[in-house]
Amino acid sequence: MKHIPEDYHVINFRIYGINGVMGIHEPVKNPQPHEVGIIIDVVAKTQEIANSVCALTRTTLLHHGFEGRKTTAGNIAFPFSPSDFPVGPVYEFNIWHTLELEDPTEPFNIKIVKFLR
Repeated sequence: MKHIPEDYHVINFRIYGINGVMGIHEPVKNPQPHEVGIIIDVVAKTQEIANSVCALTRTTLLHHGFEGRKTTAGNIAFPFSPSDFPVGPVYEFNIWHTLELEDPTEPFNIKIVKFLR
C-alpha cells in the first residue's frame, strides 16, 4: 500500500536513555552516545496507515547500514512485545476562544481551608 505524506501527520522519534544502561558509570567516555532508546510514534489518518508507516520506519531502522556495522541481523532491540502496537485515536487540544475576566480566578472554584494545630 502506497501512502502519500498527507496520509500521516507525524512520525515522532522520542529519544530516551542515551547511555542509559550504566549512566555515570559508563566506561566509554564520549560525547557521542553509543546507545540510545528510540520510540517511534506515528499519527495518521487511519490506524492502518499508522501501522504501515510505523512498520516501514521500524524496518528501516532495524536494517539500516552504518559505518562499523558488524552484522545484518539488526541494529535495534525492542522494549515492547509485540514491537508495534496501536494505542487508538489521538487528539490535539486547541483553544479557539479567549475569556476576558477582571479576576483571572473567576471561572475556578476556590476553597481555602485553614487547619488549626
